[in-house]
Amino acid sequence: MAVAGDGHRVPDLYQKPQQTHVHSHSKILVPLTVHLATEHEHQSRTLWRLNRAVDRANRALARHGIEVVVHKVWRMPKGFNSITRRRDRRKLAQYAALDGTVHVFFVDHLELGSIARSDRSVRGMHWRYRGLRRNLRHREYITINSDAPSTTLAHEVGHLFGLDHDRGHRNLMCSCRRGRIQRFTHRQGATMRLEARAFFLRNRRYGGR
Repeated sequence: MAVAGDGHRVPDLYQKPQQTHVHSHSKILVPLTVHLATEHEHQSRTLWRLNRAVDRANRALARHGIEVVVHKVWRMPKGFNSITRRRDRRKLAQYAALDGTVHVFFVDHLELGSIARSDRSVRGMHWRYRGLRRNLRHREYITINSDAPSTTLAHEVGHLFGLDHDRGHRNLMCSCRRGRIQRFTHRQGATMRLEARAFFLRNRRYGGR
């Protein structure tokens, strides 16, 4: 058991050995703390999507010396399955502690963008706090919607580690990516390695504050 951001005690649902990040010349291991916030999807289905997304991400990241590993899986309290407003995103951030892992939230419904847009739904999001609240400073995380394809985790990890969108349909950073083969370029891989190291340095510097 562990204590989540609001004091709730939540169980670790993942039955694999815990792993932590290791930096080496050959590989950067990126531990994921996964938060299951879905309420309209059976837990076994969400875990299946998680494993599929991790496998897909690692097939793309392997050639760049990066691997994501599931460190822990928590079941979130009820009321976090629909993320549609700024305050919802900030509430999630309370669970994304600076603990040396990348926090990933699986939700039922995710919206971003301007109120003027008729369709604000998105399949994934990388969120980083840029305000002045001390308790949220340096917090960032990934959110994945229930209808997201298996490539969404890789795409959002790319954002987390410094990548912008790309226009190439076979590039994982293209919002309209399609086709059986979708990759990161060598330049994107080099950027991710640098930004991954910066991410863990920030965690070590500000964690626990």
